[in-house]
Amino acid sequence: MAGLLEIRDAVQKISEAISSVLDVDVIISDAQFRKVGDTKRHFNLEVTEIRDTYVIGNVLRTGEVAIIGSKAESPQCSVCKEQGECNLRAMICIPIRRSDEMIGAVGLIAITDAARTRLLENKANLVEFTNRMADLIVSKVVEQEATENLTVAKNRLTSIIDSIEEGIAAVDERGRIVHVNEVIEQLFNTRRDALVGENIEKFFAESYVGALLRKGEAFNNIEMTIRGTSHETHALISGKPVVLGEKNVGSIFTLKKMDDVYKVISNLTSSPLTTTFDEFVGDSPQIIQLKEQALRVAAGNSSILITGESGTGKELLARAIHFGSPRAGKPFIAINCAAMPETLIESELFGFEEGTFTGAVRGGRPGKFQLAHGGTIFLDEIGDMPLHLQPKLLRVLQEKTVEKLGGHKSVAVDVRIVAATNKDLEKLVEQGEFREDLYYRLNVIPLHVPPLRSRPGDVRLLMYHLLDLYKSRLGKKIKGFTANAESALLSYQWKGNVRELANAIEYSINMEATTYISADSLPAKIRRQIDAPGDKPTTLSLRNAENEMIRRVLTGYGATLQDKKLAAAALGISLSTFYRKLKEL
Repeated sequence: MAGLLEIRDAVQKISEAISSVLDVDVIISDAQFRKVGDTKRHFNLEVTEIRDTYVIGNVLRTGEVAIIGSKAESPQCSVCKEQGECNLRAMICIPIRRSDEMIGAVGLIAITDAARTRLLENKANLVEFTNRMADLIVSKVVEQEATENLTVAKNRLTSIIDSIEEGIAAVDERGRIVHVNEVIEQLFNTRRDALVGENIEKFFAESYVGALLRKGEAFNNIEMTIRGTSHETHALISGKPVVLGEKNVGSIFTLKKMDDVYKVISNLTSSPLTTTFDEFVGDSPQIIQLKEQALRVAAGNSSILITGESGTGKELLARAIHFGSPRAGKPFIAINCAAMPETLIESELFGFEEGTFTGAVRGGRPGKFQLAHGGTIFLDEIGDMPLHLQPKLLRVLQEKTVEKLGGHKSVAVDVRIVAATNKDLEKLVEQGEFREDLYYRLNVIPLHVPPLRSRPGDVRLLMYHLLDLYKSRLGKKIKGFTANAESALLSYQWKGNVRELANAIEYSINMEATTYISADSLPAKIRRQIDAPGDKPTTLSLRNAENEMIRRVLTGYGATLQDKKLAAAALGISLSTFYRKLKEL
């Protein structure tokens, strides 16, 4: 809290004013016995410290008004060792209070007989006058304290504004810049003292800036290019009015560098739980070869086309490629071209400018390609992309730039495209439903995910992998499968591939009440293939299921020695065990 010492100059001026009007000497002290005002006429020595033996010192101690007609009438003066140096003839001294707190005292000292007469004859009026002067001093203290608090608040606000990573510029009602933070200095490569006082429209002449200044119309996240003295910066600008009552008294502009926006998007879209190739479960020769190929190409930037039936795990493979690449710390953004309405897919992929269509967000919006800057964009079901949008995608692949819907300028983007489809793109090209040049641009590195039925040896691995995954999520303590349940799952065709198997395992975990999944807990379509539903499995039924699986694998791989090695690996058994089972068969 401020005291008299903090307003010493003002107190001295008040002392001199009182002395000039009343023709008396004036002395003022704070509550700590420090002299803060003195016209220096009543004492022949320099007084640097107020003693409690002085009249004013006694008032500071007691808080009571003192009126004395001479030194002889004052107990303090009569014992003062310095009274010979003092010219006091009479004195009025009153305490200075702020609410109930003593903060000082003010004394009027007559040093001539004429002044003594005026002081004593008008003591009541002079006490009242001095009280008013004391109130004036208190008001100066309050004003000083308010000024200090305002300065602290201003400095604190300035520190906060300077610590914000966005550029901030405050302007008055005429649009003149009154404050900018360090980010604005960096964006314009100009010192803030050179920016303060300039009109904001000198730097931002767009119509929406003028609408904010003159009409108070706010705007949000409009893309623009800031041209500094030596460089250009791509940024988003927003503006809001500062209103006092019903009057617009200024505006606040905020600017976000697009590079910082991309960083935020990266943090929001990048999951801390990365996808690795270990999560792409399988040890069949096809899967081992696929993972080896994917791991090799992950480090590059070439476009990848993943083909395979629905449910085989194409997106999982795409994620593993992304997180196994140098782009792992950047966004992975997935778009399902088949699930998105044709009217929205262009604006979602490439973004749109303000006013492009009715209901468009003011300021426009960046598209998925911009949001994936530095990372990977996964275009699932690429075969369903509308034909009229394919040239625009081809341009992104060729020129590494995007142009927003309704826009006229290109924005550079650094993205790797991984596409996937369950359709025969070559056939679509022949039918004129897919551009040939786009197909070759996407198909730089082709990867094929085989269906689950062609690698039955992976089914058991996936069963237990999915069991561990879902029992943890569902809070179930299930240890495994009964023999007849496992047999049924292994012999099922899985036309829906891994997705169908995952659904079956999740369903079974929900239905099972014991510690092992039984055939009764399997989905109905799987139970129907069991020879005797509800009965305990017999050795014969298990053997029949095993024999059927071996026949299918053998048919798929062939009869050469190498084919039999591949078949044994797909079944998850050794070659000698495979020969033994063939003999039994």
